[in-house]
Amino acid sequence: MLLVLILALTFVPFNADTPVPPPPRPAAVAGHRFDLKPGLDAQVRTYGSTGWRTGIAIYSCSDDSLLYDLGSKLPLSPASNQKLFVTACALEHWDSSFVRVLDARLDSTNLRSHLHRVNRKFVNSLGLNDRPDFPGYRHLVLADRESDNSEAEWMLDILSRNHSVDAPRLISSFLDERGVAHPGLRVWDGCGLSHRNRTTTGTLAGLLVTVYQSKWRDLFISTLAVPGRPGTLIKRNLDVGPHVAAKTGYIRGVFSLSGFLFGQTDTFAFSFIVNGCGSGTRAYELFNSLLNTVYSWDAGETAVAPAAGCVTGTDTRQN
Repeated sequence: MLLVLILALTFVPFNADTPVPPPPRPAAVAGHRFDLKPGLDAQVRTYGSTGWRTGIAIYSCSDDSLLYDLGSKLPLSPASNQKLFVTACALEHWDSSFVRVLDARLDSTNLRSHLHRVNRKFVNSLGLNDRPDFPGYRHLVLADRESDNSEAEWMLDILSRNHSVDAPRLISSFLDERGVAHPGLRVWDGCGLSHRNRTTTGTLAGLLVTVYQSKWRDLFISTLAVPGRPGTLIKRNLDVGPHVAAKTGYIRGVFSLSGFLFGQTDTFAFSFIVNGCGSGTRAYELFNSLLNTVYSWDAGETAVAPAAGCVTGTDTRQN
């Protein structure tokens, strides 16, 4: 009789319309998180190199707190992550006259250097017309998602002329107004091709936090590259996939990745830069492991090292 009563109390009728929750993952630790710093330190030891100059900064966007810092105040060459300063600054001064000048410059360039002008399929896949409500949206997409060097240079030149100030002072003032520290900042160009450019991962991640808190958040994020989609991350199969939107960077010996990681409970602004690295595969193995670890930590899971060779693609364009 007791056995029948227990069975009656514990039996739940099956309803085909009710989703059945998946079984818990073996790695899950209910209600607990592993320590993030030791977890990330371990990834740096495994996938990084003592021969590189490495900077890593990861912020929580929900409370503007620095969650992880490794050389985040070390001035490094950022490659095309330099473009983030330019596009973020340009958005704050975006108007019809600014767009007209950009349109005129783009329309006067060599057709072969801008495939979107002759290839309608490229236009649609890259999403240049995804925001018809925002005039000039294509310029931001080309600069951030496609890493077009000319677009970034045009933007910086127009901004400098309009404000009658040189580029270094323009970017420094822009960061100062937002309370973003910029130790060792050097602005030699707007596109990041010069090895003389210098910034820190702390500055880049800090800037991204301010963008996330601004009215431009959704628009800005939509211009960044996403793994597996048209743009500079299309050949980088990062495990977090569409949960990341970022700006890539590459020049000789330099690899960088800065953007947003969308976790289950928070959004993270991050910046990773390595100088003195000759292998894009190795750099992205490190970047991939860092993103995996933060995503797992946010989900309350045990950190799992990514499988060797999970990052593919050896595209070494200057982006």
